[in-house]
Amino acid sequence: MSMVIEGLSCFGAFGSGPKALNDALDAAMKAALSGQSPVFSPEVDTAPLTRFIPARALRQCDRFSRLALLGAYTALEDAGIDPASLADATRYGIILAGGYGTASPTLEFIDSLVDFGEAMASPLAFSHSVHNIPAAIIAKNLGMTGPCSTVCQLEVSVAAGLLLAQTWLGEGRVDRVLFGAVEEVTPALAAITAKLVAEKGGGASISKDDTLPTRKDRPVTDGAVFFCLSRGGGKSLGRIESVVMGNDLDMDAACAVPSGPAACFLSGHVSPAARRACGGLDGSAAYGNIPVAQAFDCVAALSLLGREANAGKRIVCVERGLDMHSAVTLAGGGT
Repeated sequence: MSMVIEGLSCFGAFGSGPKALNDALDAAMKAALSGQSPVFSPEVDTAPLTRFIPARALRQCDRFSRLALLGAYTALEDAGIDPASLADATRYGIILAGGYGTASPTLEFIDSLVDFGEAMASPLAFSHSVHNIPAAIIAKNLGMTGPCSTVCQLEVSVAAGLLLAQTWLGEGRVDRVLFGAVEEVTPALAAITAKLVAEKGGGASISKDDTLPTRKDRPVTDGAVFFCLSRGGGKSLGRIESVVMGNDLDMDAACAVPSGPAACFLSGHVSPAARRACGGLDGSAAYGNIPVAQAFDCVAALSLLGREANAGKRIVCVERGLDMHSAVTLAGGGT
């Protein structure tokens, strides 16, 4: 079944909002033509979260959870949904996707355990190291009491989370799913990512004469994308028509949608040769090296689908991970 996107929010190295992402993509394409490298902003500023939650209440909230909260509140705001007046809180599900999950508090807890021993290890860091804590914090603050889950599967986390959302909606378990893809950058993750890419080759086969950069050449960044998903009947920014994933996914078949894509967004782990073959774009020049890149590609795809020239078309966002691949097909809101 297809899922209707009623509201969305996104922020990252490019700034905040779909327009900022599109502007960054345009700037990156122009920079590439002139031989320049893209410029990425520092870590995402979570200060706007105080529009929804008092700063005092956020004192012990870790940064990953702040990113998730900011994305959740702004996506609901975009959908026109007031958390304070939910008709039935049990009919709202929450799904968070993250390549590495709450890695920062996990590493902080391990450090405290090594430095101070079991008796003095940080209880706060331990509690925040549980991967489902950010989703639970969202549920608590929004008053949602439906199912709540977190998916951490590196580059295919987005597809895995969307498949779970599709299942919940298809079974009638919930009426809406607040889906979020969140990533927090840390020095440790930057080092680990570089090591994984060096060992696995980034999941792409690149010939020596291929000069196009891939996502592995970008700085490690953080950010979030949130979608308010439903079966339809209300506001529609677009539709997620299908989600496919597997370790033997045929990339050519995944890109061959019936009405022909206006463009095929292939994230930076796909080889430049594959991008050239189907006229694909690499959005990592705008959002950087981030495991949940596929979610940002989906936002950019929705903006393209909103253009009159692309009416009735489909866009496929493909992610080729280290050991698993995925493809998400999107359509415009009016098709």
